[in-house]
Amino acid sequence: MRLKPAILFLYLGSLVACESPKKRAPISEFFSNERLKREVIADDPIEPHDYDAFADGLWLPEADQPERTLVMPEQVHVVCVLGDQTCRAYTVTLGTMKDIVRVEDISAVEYHVDSWDEHSLRASYGPTKYDKVGSSDRCHNHVLAMNFGSGYVSLSDIPTHEKGCEMFTETNAYHLARGHYYVDTSPGNDLDKPKREEAVQQKK
Repeated sequence: MRLKPAILFLYLGSLVACESPKKRAPISEFFSNERLKREVIADDPIEPHDYDAFADGLWLPEADQPERTLVMPEQVHVVCVLGDQTCRAYTVTLGTMKDIVRVEDISAVEYHVDSWDEHSLRASYGPTKYDKVGSSDRCHNHVLAMNFGSGYVSLSDIPTHEKGCEMFTETNAYHLARGHYYVDTSPGNDLDKPKREEAVQQKK
């Protein structure tokens, strides 16, 4: 689930390597755009119906794993249906560079519901073997958890330790933070900052 950004990272990394060392910029500069911002709000309790539960937000690394920030930001809508025993995560992946913000990919991933009661649910998918086009995700088991009372939704990418997957040794953990990404088109790129008048009022 998190492999595609790495491919792009390596590709752009090779471009940077071709430049003169004196002109080389940090690779992070290629994957940032100061006008792409996010608005995050507190988690709300999830009120599941008899047959479904859903949550919206963006994947952020758990507090103890800040280094796991995704190279490509993802806006997500998760829908879990008890009757189907499935959870589907619909994802819009954004590609960001210094002068560009674009929709890189739109995808859907289906999880099988392993447990569901009045307090929470747990769903998972993987590992998978090679499919017809030769891709696989045999190195990870992906676990989605939803706590209805707190509204906390998490995703863990757990290594399977299969042969050939020795490079994957640690679990990557993410939190579905409520909120959204947006592009700040204001002339001063300061839509997220208090206006001068508002600042004066606050001082009073």
